[in-house]
Amino acid sequence: MDPQIQEKMQKIFRGELKYKSANLAFNMLITKSRKKVAEDPGSMEGCMKELEEFLAKYPIVAKVDLANIAML
Repeated sequence: MDPQIQEKMQKIFRGELKYKSANLAFNMLITKSRKKVAEDPGSMEGCMKELEEFLAKYPIVAKVDLANIAML
């Protein structure tokens, strides 16, 4: 994953940046990761790994949403 997108995803997970996907599953992942990171900031690495696994499983979501996140 591009370092710039990775940084933006971390900001999204910390709640510093807002993003809403057209994909419900991706939105659920974001919400779940936000809660985890809010409760335990040390869980960011695990959330990023889960994100990478999700995007590897659903490459179409990755293509569309990562392009949108890059433009934030």
